[in-house]
Amino acid sequence: MKSEKTKSNRMRLIAAVCAVVVVAGSTAGISVFRSNSHAQNEEKESPAVSTVSAKDDSSISAGGTVTSSTLADSLGMQDTAIRLTVEEVLAEAGDIVEVGTPLYLINTESLEKAEKTLKNELSSAEDALKKEKASYQLDKSKAYILYQSELLLGDSAQITYNSGIDSLDRKLKEANESYKEALDIINNTPSEIATKEARLTSEQYVADSIQEKKSETEKALNEAQEEYTAAVGRYNNIVSEYNASAGVVRYLGKTLGKDTSFIVLEQTVSSELKGQNSSSSDMGMQDMAGTDGDMPAFDYSQGLSFSGRVSINSDESAENEETDAASTYITELYQTALGEYKEQKDELLKAQREFITAEEEYRTLSGELSEITSELKTAQNEVSSLEKEISSLNSSLSKAKSNLSKLKSEYNSLSSSYSTSQLKLKKTLDTDTAACENAEYHYKITCSTLDEELETAQNAYDTAEENLRIFEESLSDGYICAQQDGTIYSLSSQAGRSVDVSSPFAYYVDENSFETIVELDQNDVTHISIGDSVLIYSSETGITNGKVTAIAAGEATSLADVRFNVTVSADDNSSLYSGESVNVYFNADNMSKGDFADFKGGSESRESGLEDGRPDFSNGFPGGFDPSNMPSFDRRKDD
Repeated sequence: MKSEKTKSNRMRLIAAVCAVVVVAGSTAGISVFRSNSHAQNEEKESPAVSTVSAKDDSSISAGGTVTSSTLADSLGMQDTAIRLTVEEVLAEAGDIVEVGTPLYLINTESLEKAEKTLKNELSSAEDALKKEKASYQLDKSKAYILYQSELLLGDSAQITYNSGIDSLDRKLKEANESYKEALDIINNTPSEIATKEARLTSEQYVADSIQEKKSETEKALNEAQEEYTAAVGRYNNIVSEYNASAGVVRYLGKTLGKDTSFIVLEQTVSSELKGQNSSSSDMGMQDMAGTDGDMPAFDYSQGLSFSGRVSINSDESAENEETDAASTYITELYQTALGEYKEQKDELLKAQREFITAEEEYRTLSGELSEITSELKTAQNEVSSLEKEISSLNSSLSKAKSNLSKLKSEYNSLSSSYSTSQLKLKKTLDTDTAACENAEYHYKITCSTLDEELETAQNAYDTAEENLRIFEESLSDGYICAQQDGTIYSLSSQAGRSVDVSSPFAYYVDENSFETIVELDQNDVTHISIGDSVLIYSSETGITNGKVTAIAAGEATSLADVRFNVTVSADDNSSLYSGESVNVYFNADNMSKGDFADFKGGSESRESGLEDGRPDFSNGFPGGFDPSNMPSFDRRKDD
């Protein structure tokens, strides 16, 4: 049921369009389709707007029926004289088609003729383009040579003028800068010299203090080195005595069978200081515990005294008594030697601490001296740098004072002669430029004409090439096929008639866009323009925003009653549906919700004002309306 209603609404819309074509002419009818489609595309690209623009204090309203908008389908050929004869129409309004669906079967003879015509057009366009390209550069070169010869004097004058002005500006600027620089040196350099001299005095004092500190540190370092050498000598002497005592203890202990592994022999150290990071306490002092070593060369038996000697023939008891006496004596010697060893060890540790302390003192002073030397070098460099800067400033100050008068005189001379020299250069430039102005104008016109002719030839070739490509791709099988998916709204041709390949051959229903065509009289239509915002009201779907997208001349029953067809497109995402009756309100910015009503037929606008029985367009035609689409009233009879 809904499908039949939709088809019926489509047929009514087709009939309405045909009526427009009959009254206003076929050209006006096609322009309605084109303007509707173009406006619909523009509408989709613009955001929805809720406000309306008021052109008058009173709103204008008219009723109409909602229909789907249309989209044009064409082959895309341009500027060609070919026309194709339709042999059979393969679709009708209301059909749902996809891309590639055949819509027309084209007569074979007309296809062959069209292909031949397109190839001839391409060949002619190619010949014309080649000819145009061949003559383009030659003609342009001739024009350029003529132009250059006529402008040579003007170009030379312009270069001379620019160079002269640049030279004047540069010399005047340099003279001014030189004078200001000398004046600035004279004014500011003395205080700068004084500041640097004060810094020099301070830095010199610092350098002298560091030098004094360095001398004291060097003296202390020498003393520390001497103390270290003496401490090492004392230590080495005690090491010798200590090792001798340790050897006796180890020898006697071994004789008595005692454990002497705790006895440690020491080595002497060198008095030479190797480096700041090395220490003599880490060198040559190795643990000698557990080694026998060579004993000192002295006779221990000299210190032994026995109470009696026994012969070889003595009995065993006498021999045992003699052994016990010797053992007791050796034990006494061991205890004495062990006491001396301990005393020597204490002396050794004391001497060791003394030379290590002396060594550390030396290395500390050596590091301080290195730092002081670096500080002294930095201070001396600063003093030297300040001395050079002060010398340079004094030289610049002396030179500036001697040149100031001369620099001021040079600047004043250039400044006084600047205007005269500039006017002289300008007069020469104007004289030579005036002589070549016409040559420049004619050269530009010639170049523009040549460019346009070449562009026209290139466009003609590109169009002819594109037309042939479209023909070979889209019409080689003898069919005109749909270029897009959709529901056919109308077809532009019938069997036995020709198809204009440059114009749309079919129109499709735009299911996402709705429009309404309403009638306004000649008085109301002057108060609206294409692009105006409107309100579309329906009791079913409420209020929808829209815009005026087309204005075309409609039916004229008399000079006193001229009607215009105004197409209004609804905004995207509206709730309207095809076949719905609505009221369209123009200039409705001051209306409230209670002012809207269902359409009951007829116009609810102000009464038309006519003078002498003719339409009153004293306020001008509606914006976007072409007056050439107005129907002729001279041949119509008044009702």
